[in-house]
Amino acid sequence: MTDIKNFLYAWCGKRKVTPSYDIRAAGNKNRQKFVCEVRIDGFNYTGMGNSTSKKDAQTNAARDFVNYLVRTGAMKADEVPSLKGIEPDAVDSDQSVVPGELPSGVPPAPHLAIKSERDSGGGGGGGGGGGG
Repeated sequence: MTDIKNFLYAWCGKRKVTPSYDIRAAGNKNRQKFVCEVRIDGFNYTGMGNSTSKKDAQTNAARDFVNYLVRTGAMKADEVPSLKGIEPDAVDSDQSVVPGELPSGVPPAPHLAIKSERDSGGGGGGGGGGGG
């Protein structure tokens, strides 16, 4: 099976852009995890991934970004080595897709939905309040 990072890099190469990976350590030294973000110029999305190894964190971030590209219709599911045969539910083939924007009827990624609720003041109450 083709590595998803190589697949994303090749897809970007055809469009004359390069994915940019940002990795940082999280957690303590005994149980260290790595958080990776991948961005591509022209897309208003950040792919997120985490794992106990840097390589796996990058792979997870690349997979997240590829899933975003499939959800938005910028890439077909049958082009993706690990997604062949899976059809996106909400994306109609006759819809025009603007890179960086979701077609109508496609829900945003979970972290974007939470951010939009927070920005609009919704989301069910505030945090804080712990006892002492």
